[in-house]
Amino acid sequence: MKAFLPSDACMPLTYGGSFSDGTRCNAFCKNVCIRYVHIQSGITEATKLVLTQGDTSYAYYLDDLHDKFRMVLPGGSYQAKFYDTNDIEVIAGSPVVSVFRTPKCTGYADQSSFVFSTGEPTMSPSLAPSLSFAPTKPYTVPINLSQGKEASQICNYSSTKYPARHGNDGIISTRRRYMTHTCKRANAWWKVDLGGLKQIESVEIWNRPDCCQFRLSNFYVQFLDEYGDELSSIYNDGYFMKNKKFTAGRNVFARYVRIQLTAGEPLHLMEVKVLGWDVSPDLLESGASCSDSTQCASGLCTGESVCY
Repeated sequence: MKAFLPSDACMPLTYGGSFSDGTRCNAFCKNVCIRYVHIQSGITEATKLVLTQGDTSYAYYLDDLHDKFRMVLPGGSYQAKFYDTNDIEVIAGSPVVSVFRTPKCTGYADQSSFVFSTGEPTMSPSLAPSLSFAPTKPYTVPINLSQGKEASQICNYSSTKYPARHGNDGIISTRRRYMTHTCKRANAWWKVDLGGLKQIESVEIWNRPDCCQFRLSNFYVQFLDEYGDELSSIYNDGYFMKNKKFTAGRNVFARYVRIQLTAGEPLHLMEVKVLGWDVSPDLLESGASCSDSTQCASGLCTGESVCY
């Protein structure tokens, strides 16, 4: 899960460079590299982080699963303040800043880029016109990101029946021939590859219609990054006869969605729909232009149709 910079943070360039070791360095502003940054406040009350650079502020919200604030930032110096759920400032004792994929160029954000507030707490800044907060969700209707994408499962019940691809083929039927079915294996799973990091709003799952609905119980809906590492998950402790929708949460960007049982039953699914927006952090790094109206309406592009 990675946050986006506001569209008016600074004018981007379409320049992107690379080095002999494969490290990429994409210029967001001239001679400034974007870096992935994680910040841990060290206190449980902090649910929002506001970074101020000059006259502009950016808001980021806590990733509850990992207890971190995650963001993408260019270089420079940032004043950092933490706020609780009531937008009242809380003072962090010893915040920890982690910077990933450091490029071999100068001007990127590092641990010394952040100055944390140590004074008297204040109320959270208002959403004045001078502030530009990072968008938390595009402003368009979510689409089915999973239909027709590559799917896999832990093992197959049959060499000819119930393959993984039936789980996202768009067919919701009363006939079992259209469902998926694994062999009997501990912690059986089914997974779909969205083809890249996509912003996910929800996951809707249809159980098999004919029998044995109890098998689809006590399972996790897991959101994985491009390396297959878990970003967040949702646990379902019962079973449902027909279908059920699971809301992903705030700012979930994942490449893979996995349904995984916690017991030793076979896993079978009629259909899985991953709903969200076809907007990827890759666009942020590449400086690519918006390719369709959905992306341009997402709030991640400027009037010049340049993606951040």
